[in-house]
Amino acid sequence: MLTTFRRYALPLAATIALVGCASGAKKNEEALAEAMPNKTSSFRNMNTYPGNVTCGEYLDRDYQGFPEFKSFVVIDTVANMRPTKLDVSIFCSDNPKAALNDALNVDFDAQQASIMAIMQDFAVLESTLAAYEKDNRQFPMTDQGLAALVTPTTVGKPPRNFPEGGYLSSIPVDPWGKDYIYQCEPFGGIRIMYKLRSLGADGKIGGEGENADINYSHMKYYTHVADL
Repeated sequence: MLTTFRRYALPLAATIALVGCASGAKKNEEALAEAMPNKTSSFRNMNTYPGNVTCGEYLDRDYQGFPEFKSFVVIDTVANMRPTKLDVSIFCSDNPKAALNDALNVDFDAQQASIMAIMQDFAVLESTLAAYEKDNRQFPMTDQGLAALVTPTTVGKPPRNFPEGGYLSSIPVDPWGKDYIYQCEPFGGIRIMYKLRSLGADGKIGGEGENADINYSHMKYYTHVADL
C-alpha cells in the first residue's frame, strides 16, 4: 500500500528527520541523500511502492539554470536521479505488474515461464558479452552476431583475445526455438550498448501477449515484477 511521506517541498534532511525513523524506507532515503546533486535541495511527493521502491521529485535546475523539480527512483538503496518515463510508470506504481503489462503489451502471469526463461538467457549473454568486451575492447558488431561468442569471427575486425573453447559452447535460443536478435553498431570508437531481444511466439516485430517482443533493455522491469 502506498505510503505518503510529504506532498509539499521540504529540505531532504528535515523530512528524513520527520519520517525516516518510522519508515521502512529509511535506507532508501539515506541513499537518496547521498545521490542528491544539491545536498540542500527540497523535494516533494515522496512515496513508497511495492518492492522497496521510493519515488518522488527533487528540486534541481534545468539546462538554463532555472529551478525545476525532477523525478527520482530509489530501489533497494540504489538511487536513480534520471529515471525514464518507463522507470517511473512501472517502479512508481501501486501495481507494478499491471503497469508493466500495459506498458510492454504482455500478460506477465500468463507468460511468466517464457519471460523468465528469456531473462535467464539474457543474463547469461550479458555476462558473456561483458567478458568479450573486456578482452576485446568492444562488443561483437551486428554482422558478427552472437556467434562471435562461440568461435572467433572472420567478419570485420577479428577479436584481439579469444579464449580456447570460446565464451559459450552454443548460443541459446528463445522459448519458441528462434534466434535472439542482436544489434550493435559502434560509431567512431564510441562505446555503444548492444540491443538484444526475442520477437515472441510469432517471430515478428511488435505484437501483444505471447507475440510481444521481449527486450533486454526491459530486463530490470521483468525481474522486479517477478521478485514481488
